Amino acid sequence: MSDDKPFYEPQESDEDPKPKFELYIKASSIDGEMKGSCPICQQWFMIAYLLAEQKNASFKVFTVQANTPPQTFKDKVQSKIFPVVIGTSGKNVNGQDISGIVYDNYDDVEKFFESINFNCPKLKRTQQANVASLKIFEDLYKNFNLFLQNPSSDGKKLLSDLRNLNSHLEMQETPFLTGPSLAYADCVLLPKLQHIRLAGEQYRDFKIPEEFTAIWDYMERGYQTTAFSATLPSDQDIVKHYEMRAAGKGIKGRPTLQKQTYTMSVPKRVPTTTVNGGGDGEGSNGMDESGE
Repeated sequence: MSDDKPFYEPQESDEDPKPKFELYIKASSIDGEMKGSCPICQQWFMIAYLLAEQKNASFKVFTVQANTPPQTFKDKVQSKIFPVVIGTSGKNVNGQDISGIVYDNYDDVEKFFESINFNCPKLKRTQQANVASLKIFEDLYKNFNLFLQNPSSDGKKLLSDLRNLNSHLEMQETPFLTGPSLAYADCVLLPKLQHIRLAGEQYRDFKIPEEFTAIWDYMERGYQTTAFSATLPSDQDIVKHYEMRAAGKGIKGRPTLQKQTYTMSVPKRVPTTTVNGGGDGEGSNGMDESGE
């Protein structure tokens, strides 16, 4: 990492007084330069990206090797918790100058993003729709980690969480959890689903069931958004993220590939067919008749 070479820096041509800040996220544990596997870092990277899309702020992203941060970073930040935000210029919604202020714990980072959120209530955790959505999958990631670490676990709790999430998404009338576009709850859920998808299969041969079509459709819509796809860590980084946790419990994953890949495909289903205004054709969902 170096302060003169951000990992991500949008091009801007106007002199806009909107708040500007630097976002520091964990670097790849494989090459030390690319974006790392931390799902919380990706969550805030997504939110920063979405706020910038709506002209609320401008930002640069730097990747940091958490165990060996450069001196330029240590001179500014004492905390070892990521992500870290440093304000560079501009004022927040309260008129406070954010220049030089360091936000280096989870609560302060959240408060910072709320303070520069001028017109995107859907990107606030405290919005009622987000609070309700977060409750739907509140135990999902915890149960995934417990499953991954316990070789004797049958994964029933994880499967139950996914089934409940799938049922909720089936009833959704909008593409994402709270509406037609990504909200705070989506920025929390999508990175976790990607980790479950990749690390679950790598270490426990666990796959999100194909019959959970609402989850797969939801993930496909997520992959189609730049905020999610552009902030994704590599498959290899996600797998390595769990290497010590899983292997330490006697579970051995398959070797990590050297070439970086980014899985963004979903299981293919036979498209629904309509004959003379009739209903779905047999097998139109790509599953047998017992599939949900």
